[in-house]
Amino acid sequence: MKRVLAVLLSLSVTMGLTACGAKEAPAAPPAGNESQEEQAPEAEGEAPSEVYKITAALHTNAGAIEDQTFQVFKEKVEAATNGGITVDVFAGASLGTEQENLTQIKTGEIQMALFGDVFLAQMLGEYNATSIPFVFPDIESVEAYWASIEEEVSQSVLDNGNMLIVGRQRRAPRMLTAGKEILHPSDLSGFKLRVPETEFYMTVWGALGAITTPVNFSELYTALQTNVVDGQENPIETNYSAGLQEVQEYTMLTAHINTHYTWAVNADFYNSLPAEYQEAFDKACEEALAEVNAGLEERQNVIVEEMEAAGHTFVEVDYAEWQAAAMDGIRKCMETLSPAAQDAVKQYLSE
Repeated sequence: MKRVLAVLLSLSVTMGLTACGAKEAPAAPPAGNESQEEQAPEAEGEAPSEVYKITAALHTNAGAIEDQTFQVFKEKVEAATNGGITVDVFAGASLGTEQENLTQIKTGEIQMALFGDVFLAQMLGEYNATSIPFVFPDIESVEAYWASIEEEVSQSVLDNGNMLIVGRQRRAPRMLTAGKEILHPSDLSGFKLRVPETEFYMTVWGALGAITTPVNFSELYTALQTNVVDGQENPIETNYSAGLQEVQEYTMLTAHINTHYTWAVNADFYNSLPAEYQEAFDKACEEALAEVNAGLEERQNVIVEEMEAAGHTFVEVDYAEWQAAAMDGIRKCMETLSPAAQDAVKQYLSE
């Protein structure tokens, strides 16, 4: 079991970040700032004459690793700017769903957000090959794909979302969980599966025989507990931080999605920062993400051991069997992608 998990969850320490401080957006007054005039940071030890306030929204649970990482970013950027930038982190979807956060960051109602699958589907639809389940076999292949189209992606997000991608936080592979062992795709017949509200997930899991049901992540524990849904799929670390092992006895090692969270900042806000503050912001993002990504494998191993000790069961599955069963759904998803993205998908299919 430990060997299989090591293969599925092994992640390298390095992280390909989108360049913080990417293409500048047109200057505009930052939301939450009283003064519209850009002022240079004060000398070290002096109180800043202007404070730039960041409201950061996370749709994931308070106290989870995503929240912890944003807290590290907060500490670093506030210290580096002597309080010239302040950060308030609102986790647990307290400011709204991921979909709502997308609207809020576009308009500048919030300045930063952590985005997952909804962002990739809504903002990068024609490029979003990595959100098709049972295609990309590991995080390295995912990062290589996004790096190959980084310029187009960055410009699209800026033009259509008024935001800059400032980093990517690695997630471990998504795994299927249930109250029973699901060894083969045929075992999903009639199975009510919670998936994010994205077309690719619903299409592929529907092709595998599941009844797909979108449920807000903040409501997922109760939905599983009350049998509104029978199972769900997320990285092990996400499941553990949400306590889902309390209402799901089995984790199937499907590793069907390798992906990341996207850190984004409102472009007008970032462009309003003095150059020294932009540099401090960029560095704080990079250092916080480097720390969390470097510790991912170790955290996963600890969590797996704790879950097994508590009686949770991890089930090995035949990835090739699941990919073959999902092929009709995969092909349907591919039709919505750009030609380059379709080519990227094809090289990982074992037909």
